[in-house]
Amino acid sequence: MNCAACWAADDWNIANMSDKSLTELINEAIESGSSTLPVFPRAITDLRNALKDENRSLDVIAKQLAMDPSLASQVLRVANSSFYGGLSTVNTVKDAIVRLGLARIVQIATLVMQKGLFTSKDSATGQYLVKLWQHSVAVALGSEWLAKRLAYGALAEEAFMAGLFHDIGELLLIKCIEDLRIKNPEMVLPDDLIREIIDSQHQEKGGWLLNSWNLSEVYCGVAGTHHQRVTEETGTVELIVRVADMVAYKLGIAPNAQPELVISSSEEASRLGLSDITLAELEIALEDSLVVSS
Repeated sequence: MNCAACWAADDWNIANMSDKSLTELINEAIESGSSTLPVFPRAITDLRNALKDENRSLDVIAKQLAMDPSLASQVLRVANSSFYGGLSTVNTVKDAIVRLGLARIVQIATLVMQKGLFTSKDSATGQYLVKLWQHSVAVALGSEWLAKRLAYGALAEEAFMAGLFHDIGELLLIKCIEDLRIKNPEMVLPDDLIREIIDSQHQEKGGWLLNSWNLSEVYCGVAGTHHQRVTEETGTVELIVRVADMVAYKLGIAPNAQPELVISSSEEASRLGLSDITLAELEIALEDSLVVSS
């Protein structure tokens, strides 16, 4: 029996310091509010609402973005990156909106604001969160790209957001475990145990967190089931996110690379009718996404 299996069999008790398992302690921290849970940046909602407000002028939206110097600088940096850039340099937020369109600018701003959640004072945890962030961005942009490539343009924005949030449960669990370590410095948590907890619980916790943020049922559903077996009820957006997720793991744009994955033979690829050429193009799109997430 491997080490991780040993922890699972024992429902591990934290160095005999508690009668409760790590899972129970995490659940208690979440339910009681004693753990610092990720909070949805409400500025994202404000920006996304701008897409639906026909009365809000370009100048007003540009000014709204420019009010946050950090956000404005990041928007300009990304707008001028090789992934989005054009022939000339963009120098103002308004110019960036003109070049890329409001929808793309709001998308970039969403990424910039969401990135702030993926930080840690612990260096090891911080490194893991960087990889998790890169993975989330890759899956978001890859999902959007694939939706458009398969002529599901009406689902592209939804696929982007579902991809961005699909592993949010990992972030929640990592934040809870980090809080437990800070409050109990004598606590020793084996890496195998932490990995097992994250693997087994991040779907359930992700769906719960997105529901607590009052986000779309589509996003909650994708976060809560994206590693489960494909069923007749599995929707197009989730199929798209699953494929982008697998490609990211295959390329190593993830906390744990899985280069052995054969995506062309997956049920998801079959349901979407993906060709080897489309999958190869998706790999290129995901590799380009690293520019945006850096």
